[in-house]
This record gives sequence, structure tokens and C-alpha cells, in this order.
Amino acid sequence: MIDPDEHEQAALRAALRNMAELMAEIGWTTRFADLTEAQALALATAAVDGFQEAMQTSAPRPDPEVPF
Repeated sequence: MIDPDEHEQAALRAALRNMAELMAEIGWTTRFADLTEAQALALATAAVDGFQEAMQTSAPRPDPEVPF
């Protein structure tokens, strides 16, 4: 991502929170190279899901009064 805007930066922070929760379970002293495949995939999923959820939450809602 090049030059993330304000919403994207907020979404990245949300993704980091998700990843931090998972790292607390795994152990902060665990090197990335020592993660199991399942742990690495879980971290990637936490990052992507956290980012997408935050972006979706910050997206403008369509006006329910629009008839189409």
C-alpha cells in the first residue's frame, strides 16, 4: 500500500491489534521463523480480516431512502 490515507492507517492499526492479541497467545519472544504454518496463517488472517473489517466499518453507509 503506497501512501495510505487516514482510513487505511486506522484500518492498519486495527489489524495490528488483531495480530497483537494473537501474538500474546503465541508468545512475543517467538521468532517468525519458528512459527508453525498454522500460526503464520493465523497471523496473516488476523491482519487481513482486521484491515477489511475496519475498512468496512469506516465506509459510508448508503442512504436507505434511495429507491434503487
